[in-house]
Amino acid sequence: MREKDISALLRGAVISWAFMGLFGIPLAVYFDFLEGWRWQPYNVIYDQMIVSIYFSVGICSAVAIKNPIKHTSFLWFVAISSFTHGMVMLYHAALNPHHLSHLMGDVWILGGGSALAIPLWRLRKYQD
Repeated sequence: MREKDISALLRGAVISWAFMGLFGIPLAVYFDFLEGWRWQPYNVIYDQMIVSIYFSVGICSAVAIKNPIKHTSFLWFVAISSFTHGMVMLYHAALNPHHLSHLMGDVWILGGGSALAIPLWRLRKYQD
């Protein structure tokens, strides 16, 4: 793959993160569409914390859309933190059947982390 192709893949993943951070995650958390976003007992402060973090990621991702290669350090942070977040949620969902709904609500974020990490990893050979 050429650098231009990798940059296009990366831009698509960054656009997805911007959309999810600014709109998708706040709407999903507050309306709990997937019935898996909320830990029990429900705590509005926790929801506000999660939404504020991902909204911030959405803002920074929107800034990175124009030139994602310039923002690789931030994008690596998003990829790694999303992957680890998803792994923690997967662990808790597997450990406690009461939290199985997190497989639908949180664990999909593993894919989001991978969607950023794969093009970032392939881009390394062009940056060295």
